[in-house]
Amino acid sequence: MMQYFDKHGNEIKAGMFLRMEDGSIEEIYACTDSYGKEDLGINASNDEFLKQHGLGEFDREFYPLSSFSLRETELCQSEPTQGYSGMEMK
Repeated sequence: MMQYFDKHGNEIKAGMFLRMEDGSIEEIYACTDSYGKEDLGINASNDEFLKQHGLGEFDREFYPLSSFSLRETELCQSEPTQGYSGMEMK
């Protein structure tokens, strides 16, 4: 499996959250690349579409991390929540 690192040199693993260059927070998933090799990726599926069509995690699609420049990304604790003072971390 490919190894990926954030801008601080921390290894990125499945189940972690990554703050992308645009500020969005993405969960990291274990997935396979187009050759069937183990890889890491972020969600490429529309959750509402999956729910409406009775589809589950098996049907989820991913964008591989290799498709992104990770130079400005960083690991974070979890998804942001909106607090009274703006964006806060859980």
